[in-house]
Amino acid sequence: MEIQAQIRDLGFSEHTYSEVILSIRHKDKINAAPMGVLLGEDENLHLRIYKGQRTCRMIMDGAEDCILNITDDPRAFYDAVFRKDRIAYCPSQRVSSPRICGCNAYIECIIINRSEREELIEVSLKPILISIIKNPVIAYHRAEPAIIEALICYTKLLHFVKSDRRVAEELKERMQIFKDIVYHSTRNRELRMMITEILERARRC
Repeated sequence: MEIQAQIRDLGFSEHTYSEVILSIRHKDKINAAPMGVLLGEDENLHLRIYKGQRTCRMIMDGAEDCILNITDDPRAFYDAVFRKDRIAYCPSQRVSSPRICGCNAYIECIIINRSEREELIEVSLKPILISIIKNPVIAYHRAEPAIIEALICYTKLLHFVKSDRRVAEELKERMQIFKDIVYHSTRNRELRMMITEILERARRC
C-alpha cells in the first residue's frame, strides 16, 4: 500500500487535526511533545508549533527529521509533557530521530520546510516510512481522551498565559470540564492522578 493511502487509513485528513506525539533529535538532544498534525493538499504533513517550545527551537536550529508516534494511551501523552525522563526510546529505520517504544504506529518523516510566523512556525513533513505495530479495536472510554484533551489545553496554556490572559483563563475552564469527565467516568487512581496534576500545574501558571 502506498504511503499516502496508509496515512489516510490511520485517520489523517485535511480538515481535522490528528493528535500524535512527535519525537525529534538534533545533535545530542532528543525531545518528545504532543502535536496536532494536518494532511496537506500536497500530501505532506503539516504542523504549527508555538515559539518557545523545545521542539520549535530544535527545528529552527536545524533538526532534519522526526517521528510521529501514534498512540491512544494517555500515559504516553502525559509522559511527553510532564515525565520526559520516563520515555523509553527505540531506534527508527530510516531517520535519526528515535521512536517512542510501545506505540501503535510510527511515521518517519523528513522536515522539508519551516516558515517563521509572529508567534509560531509552520513546518512541513515528508513521510518516508510507516510502521503499523498494532491496531486494536477497543470500546470507547471517556476518561482517557479527556486527559489527552486536557494535556493539549495545557501545552497551549503555556503560550497564552504570556500573550493572552483571556484565552488562558478559557483554557483553564475547559480543563476543569475535562477533570469532571475523568472523575465521573473512571475510578482508576492513575488516571485521576494525571488529571489532578494537570489542573494543579495549570493553576500555577
